[in-house]
Amino acid sequence: MISLSKVCDQCKKYVQIPLIENQIIACPECSKDYGTLASLEKVFDHCPVCQGRQFYIQKDFNQALGCLVMLIGIVFVPFTLGLSLPLFAVIDWFLYRRISSMAVCYRCHSEFRGFKIPVHLKPFMHHIGAKYDR
Repeated sequence: MISLSKVCDQCKKYVQIPLIENQIIACPECSKDYGTLASLEKVFDHCPVCQGRQFYIQKDFNQALGCLVMLIGIVFVPFTLGLSLPLFAVIDWFLYRRISSMAVCYRCHSEFRGFKIPVHLKPFMHHIGAKYDR
């Protein structure tokens, strides 16, 4: 399913909005209007929410869950004399290969799922993120 997810500026809830061409993008909780999506093919030309032009890619995986897997691996190291490390490396590699990627807008942090990610989008770059955090 092609969708946009973000924390709503008005109600502060994390919402997921299914995307269809020529659709008004609105928060399902408070009905705040974020604009209209003109074309699904040109969504990465500029963000339909904030008109930002820079995006990055990341894996669509809960980061807290990833940290929990790492913590479990760290806890088992003394008891297994490090033999658990290859097992957790294989688990990490398997998850990395199976989890799909999503695009994220640097400016408004909207997450775009279900799209074919353009090859020109790169992983998060701190110097670009710092520009938008000011």
